[in-house]
Amino acid sequence: MPSLRKWLRAYDEEQHAWAVSYLERKGIIPYSRPQSNYDCLLEIDKKFQGNPHYKLAEISMKAAWRQKKIREKRRGKTEFSLVISNEKKSKLRALADKKGKTLNETLEELIDDEATRQASIQKELEEEKKLIRQRLEMTRGAQEEKLKEVELTTNSLMYLLNEYVEKMIQCEIDAFKANHTSIHEHVGTNDYMKSRLSIETAAINKALRNIPAWKKRTFPLDIGTKINIKGMLKN
Repeated sequence: MPSLRKWLRAYDEEQHAWAVSYLERKGIIPYSRPQSNYDCLLEIDKKFQGNPHYKLAEISMKAAWRQKKIREKRRGKTEFSLVISNEKKSKLRALADKKGKTLNETLEELIDDEATRQASIQKELEEEKKLIRQRLEMTRGAQEEKLKEVELTTNSLMYLLNEYVEKMIQCEIDAFKANHTSIHEHVGTNDYMKSRLSIETAAINKALRNIPAWKKRTFPLDIGTKINIKGMLKN
């Protein structure tokens, strides 16, 4: 009784075409050529049932097809030895039975799941790093703005201090001149004013050096800064 029908997959055209080609290479050619490869195989199986050459070709064909499918299934895979404890193997077997899969398939699935989990964790870490960097940039920006405000306030105070010192020296000169015009003729000269300003400047800078500050300060301000601060205060 024909046995090829049980082996063939009724809708597997790839198998049918391959089987026909295989048998033809073995010299098994049908007397007539049906329209489909499937019908052709059934015709061959029916006509050559008593032919020993065909029976050997049929056996080798089925074995060759199995090897072909095994090779295709293993394509992109590699074989390696893996030693695990009996306990872990039993757990793997239990998982495989529960999933209805082989040990290899279950192990590959576990590896894929873990790789996906690790990739998800890595993505979350990258997002967290990005968020931290953004917050850090915002903090730095806010800090820079605050430092600018402190710088502006400090410069303004330094400018006002300079104005006060100059006025104080002028008041001192005016007082001397009012009470001792004949004795202190040098008071009020440019040299005297420079000398007094130098003394006050040295005292102020000495005091500034003793004050903890984020930026070193020198009294008085440079002329460019003084002009800018003066213009700002006027506005």
